[in-house]
Amino acid sequence: MSKCLGIFALAGCLFLAACEQKVNAPAHSDESKRYALKGKVVKVEQANKRVEVDHEKIEGFMDAMTMEFAVKDDANLAKLQVGDQITAMLIYNPKDNRSWLEELKILKGL
Repeated sequence: MSKCLGIFALAGCLFLAACEQKVNAPAHSDESKRYALKGKVVKVEQANKRVEVDHEKIEGFMDAMTMEFAVKDDANLAKLQVGDQITAMLIYNPKDNRSWLEELKILKGL
């Protein structure tokens, strides 16, 4: 009987450890995809940490278009102006269908 209790206790500990690991998972999960983005800034929303970009085709992901993106913790967001040419890394998580920009770099202004 005590062997059964030990096995159940071990199984419970392993289950709790697995749950804790999932809760504390990093922002980039294994499902996240990374794509290089290049385009021109059309609109900047500093307060909402969003930027609208007229971007070139993103190889393996989407055609050229103008769309809005969230910007995740980037100091260059404060320097952005309409007309700036930028590059960034587009992070897309297909699991929850969320995307954002990181590593935002301003290449040149108007």
